[in-house]
Amino acid sequence: MNLQTLIDEWLYENHALEIKKRTMLRYQSILKNYVYPYYGGFDISTITPRDIQHWVNELRERISVGRTSRPLSASSINTFIGIFRQAFAYAEDYEILSYNPTRKIKRIPEKKNDNLRVFTREEQIRLENYIDKLDNQEYFVYIFVLYTGLRLGEVMALTWNDINLKTGIMTINKTKYKTTDNNGRWYYVTDTPKTDKSVREIPLPNFLKEKLKQLKREKISKYVITRNNGEELTDKVVVWRLGMILKRIHIRRLSFHSLRHTFATRALENKMDIKTLSEILGHSDITTTLNIYTHSLMNHKKQAMRKIKRLV
Repeated sequence: MNLQTLIDEWLYENHALEIKKRTMLRYQSILKNYVYPYYGGFDISTITPRDIQHWVNELRERISVGRTSRPLSASSINTFIGIFRQAFAYAEDYEILSYNPTRKIKRIPEKKNDNLRVFTREEQIRLENYIDKLDNQEYFVYIFVLYTGLRLGEVMALTWNDINLKTGIMTINKTKYKTTDNNGRWYYVTDTPKTDKSVREIPLPNFLKEKLKQLKREKISKYVITRNNGEELTDKVVVWRLGMILKRIHIRRLSFHSLRHTFATRALENKMDIKTLSEILGHSDITTTLNIYTHSLMNHKKQAMRKIKRLV
C-alpha cells in the first residue's frame, strides 16, 4: 500500500464523519499541494521516522501555493504532521503496519502573539466617531464586534432569533464561511462552531441592546448584519470596508480580527477577570486566553505592582 492510499482510506472511510467540512477542505488542500505530489507514491512499509522528519524539514523551506509567495506557515506544517500521525495510527490499529513511524515526530513551534495587533484607545475612539458620523447601519458591524469580541464568521451568521432583547442575552451557536463545491464553485456555509466552547451566551452592554432594538425595527432580514435593504452583506465587503475606513482616517491598517483582540484588551484594562473573558471569547480553555493576551496582562500586572508601597 502506498502513502496516498493509506491516507485516503483513513480520511474518507474512518475520519470524515468526525470533522467539519472546513477541516476536511484544509486537509484536502494540504494533501493535494504538499503531500501527494511528493510523497504519495511511497510504500508505507518502507517509510521511516527519518523520512518523515526529512519531509517536515523540506516543508519548512517550501513556498506556499497561492498568492502569498511566502514559506509555509507553522500551522500548515503542523497540520501535515497531524495528518501523518493519525493516518499511521490508523494503520497500526488495523494491523496494516506493526509500527507507527510518526511517534517521535514533534510539532514545530508556532509564533507567539508577542506583538498582538490591537487598536489603541485613541484609534478606537477615532474609528467609532467616524462610524457614528456615517449614520449608516451597514457599518454597525464594527462597533458590534468592538464590544462583543465575536469572530467574523460568528457575527455574519448571527440572526435575530439568537438575541433576546428582553434579557439582553446573545447566543452564539453557528458560524458562516465560504467554501467550494466539487466543481470549484464558491458558496457560503452556515455550520456549528468548531469547538463546544465556541457555543456560548454573551450578555450585551446596555447601549448595544438599545441599538439592536432600533435596528430590529428597521431590518427586513433574519440576519443581524445585512445591507440596509435586507440583502446579503458578505464578509469580503465587511473586511474591505474596514480597510478603506482606516485608510481614510489615517489609522494603521489592522485586520478585522484586530477588533476582537481590541475588545479583549479593553476588557482586561477594565479589570474583567480572565475566566469571564475566556468564556465570552469562546476559547477552549483559560490557557488559550492567557497565551494570546500575555502582553495585555503584563500591562495590567505593572499597574497593580505600582500600587504596592513599602510598609516602613
